[in-house]
Amino acid sequence: MAPKPILIVAGRNEGKSSSIAALLSGPPYRTMRKCGILALANAEKTAYTLKDLVSGEERLAMTTEEKSAWRRLGRFFWDSEAFAWANERTIASLGACELAVFDEIGRLELAGDGLAPAFARALGAQGVQVIAAVRTPFVSEVLRTFTIEEAEIRMVGESGDE
Repeated sequence: MAPKPILIVAGRNEGKSSSIAALLSGPPYRTMRKCGILALANAEKTAYTLKDLVSGEERLAMTTEEKSAWRRLGRFFWDSEAFAWANERTIASLGACELAVFDEIGRLELAGDGLAPAFARALGAQGVQVIAAVRTPFVSEVLRTFTIEEAEIRMVGESGDE
């Protein structure tokens, strides 16, 4: 049976990604074999790059700059190929990892896009601890959509205690 997923929860720009980075650098997670994806924002938060935790490779995934072949979500355009790459990398690494990281699970995933395939697979992976960032308004829907019966919810940022 898979361990209970840990959801790092806060509002927009309230430190979910920073909390995941801090968590990964401390015990017991620092020494665990990791897989998954970090979403790295530029300073202006107008572009996001997906970083594979296994290889360190990065791909531009979302930007406010219009891209004709990319799909639109709110003020961003997103690259389905970058997310397909991220899903493939994560799923391929699940058998060798102890910890799967998803930064973050949100609107794309709730619509079945983004990192949804890898997240769903990781949740059912034997012996793999899942850590995911989720914005506060999406927690209930993420739990329902991915049929997560039990999760450890860690509130961060202004609305939480970490």
